[in-house]
Amino acid sequence: MVGREIGDSYYRTDYGEPISKEVVLSAKNVTVKGQIENLNLDLHKGEILGIGGLSECGMHEVGKALFGASYYRQGTVTLGDGTPINSIPDAIKHSIAYASKDRDNESLVINDTIGDNICLPSLEDLKTHGFLRAKTMNEFANKFAKQMSTKMTGVDQFVSALSGGNKQKVVLARWVGKDSDLIILDSPTRGIDVKVKADIYAMMNDMRKRGKSIIMISEEIMELLGMADRILIMKDGKINGEFLRSPDLKDTDLIDNMI
Repeated sequence: MVGREIGDSYYRTDYGEPISKEVVLSAKNVTVKGQIENLNLDLHKGEILGIGGLSECGMHEVGKALFGASYYRQGTVTLGDGTPINSIPDAIKHSIAYASKDRDNESLVINDTIGDNICLPSLEDLKTHGFLRAKTMNEFANKFAKQMSTKMTGVDQFVSALSGGNKQKVVLARWVGKDSDLIILDSPTRGIDVKVKADIYAMMNDMRKRGKSIIMISEEIMELLGMADRILIMKDGKINGEFLRSPDLKDTDLIDNMI
């Protein structure tokens, strides 16, 4: 179907790897009225933390809350050293990335070019003596668009002309380019084909091995079982179950805590 063998490399095949004790992000008593209630979680260095549940359980608001993008958020979100994260600029400054479930409206500037979208979080880093140079931005965008194997006519192509899978590659390319240490991915493979899914899973696994920390919010049970080191299941805005990665963990174990 995808033109090459995926086999066992589609999901992770490792089990039993210890999770680092180093906490890189903590949420304490995070509440968003009508969405999340007294959420507490820790994310560890080099960990893929999966968050799952039914669609309206509140999990999609978690990513926004941790990234400082929720209105009227209560509670605290801090880095491992205690630095507070209260806004999107705080998050980006401290190497946190966020890819929303709603690609077109929240993750991309849909009526702008691939190049501008990829460069957007890194504009300060790309300045030379306080100025942005078109050549520098073009080289940067090309490098990471190609690294993500984005199918395009060029980085001057508008994002609106891309398929769902290639739009997602542009979202990920901007944060790979930013070299963020902590990545929040909400529904990272939603609505994309199996080949792009395999590429994204491989990228996530590579990031994990390099010590990056990932929060993966997903409605897909097999994705949670296949990729996460630890899984939190949410129900009615609260954490209703926690599971460690194991070959013996089954979909029914997660489902029982969702409903």
